[in-house]
Amino acid sequence: MTDHLIFQVYAPFTSWGEPAVGEVRHSNIIPSRSALLGLVSAALGIRRDDNQIDHFNQHYHFAIRPFIANNSWFRDFHTVQAPRANKKQVWYTRFDEIRQTSHELETLLSQREYYNDVYYQIVMSETENAPYSLAQIQLALLNPIFPLYAGRKNSPLSLPLSPILYQGTLSEAFIFADKHYQECHRQNPVIIKLLKSTADEYYWEQANQEDHFDLIKIQLRQDQPISRERWQFSCRQQFSGNLKGSE
Repeated sequence: MTDHLIFQVYAPFTSWGEPAVGEVRHSNIIPSRSALLGLVSAALGIRRDDNQIDHFNQHYHFAIRPFIANNSWFRDFHTVQAPRANKKQVWYTRFDEIRQTSHELETLLSQREYYNDVYYQIVMSETENAPYSLAQIQLALLNPIFPLYAGRKNSPLSLPLSPILYQGTLSEAFIFADKHYQECHRQNPVIIKLLKSTADEYYWEQANQEDHFDLIKIQLRQDQPISRERWQFSCRQQFSGNLKGSE
């Protein structure tokens, strides 16, 4: 039996960043591991420059069930003025950056992808010596210290995370989550329509789940934070498939 923390994520727009160094900032349909770690650490009040964040990011597993039946996708276009990159110069405000380098400003172009009307059920578990218990994280998600977003700051959440604790297998946790949130949203026609749609693809991190899931795909994702200071990420395996007996 494994302890799990289950919560939901729903926002008008979601943008779960993929590795990007160019003009186009792609979004995955499901949250990255780094995005979920960022969401939880923000709720706990851990700042990006806090020394404990690299240790925090080494713990916890996430599994995801997206409800994407009615989603659509779009890309917006950004222009922003910025001075040429200079690693020796530190700007503490946007105003200082523009005011003190007005003669060096260039126009940067970028395009950013978003999905809308996607609902997620997230199942989280802790690893040995995790710095926060699931019960502590549940309290933080109920009363987050910092504002929470669905990937970007222009994507605020539109439903409470409604975290609940559950003990059982990962597949049982998903079945419990489905019943629980359908009951919670029975008076909400928009969400209940999403919850009753086909959502038969599950994503998880832990190996050896084949007793409960039909494995379809294994892919590498470069979204395990290893250094916030250097903005470095390593690869990890992500499994996806169907819940056995759900057809």
